[in-house]
Amino acid sequence: MKKFVVVQFAFWVMVVTAFVVLSPVVVHGQTLKNPKGAEFEPSPDHAQITKYVIGFFLPGATDPVQTQDLGKPTPNASNIIIVTINVQPLTFGAAYTAKVQAFAGTLASEWSLPSNPFDRAPGPPTKPPVVK
Repeated sequence: MKKFVVVQFAFWVMVVTAFVVLSPVVVHGQTLKNPKGAEFEPSPDHAQITKYVIGFFLPGATDPVQTQDLGKPTPNASNIIIVTINVQPLTFGAAYTAKVQAFAGTLASEWSLPSNPFDRAPGPPTKPPVVK
């Protein structure tokens, strides 16, 4: 009986260890505010793509609240496209995500997987001068 308990204990230690080692790491941090850019890998059909569009989505939404035409940027040496985005037209205080879509003429791809969440927050005013 004692040997069975030790074997059973060892089995559960291995199961828990495997779970901890193989589980994805979840990092909790502050939600990004007012992002200025986005990065994504180009479509495998990049040579035939005419433009990319980024869409900004509210949680659970299937349609974007706003889109921005990104044109057809050239991927860098690491095969990553880096673009500037404008989130100023978005409403304050919502947890948005971004998705990218590729277009070949009028044909559109599915939306990409969503980005990490971000918020739109009011920007600070300029530095006030001290006057007499």
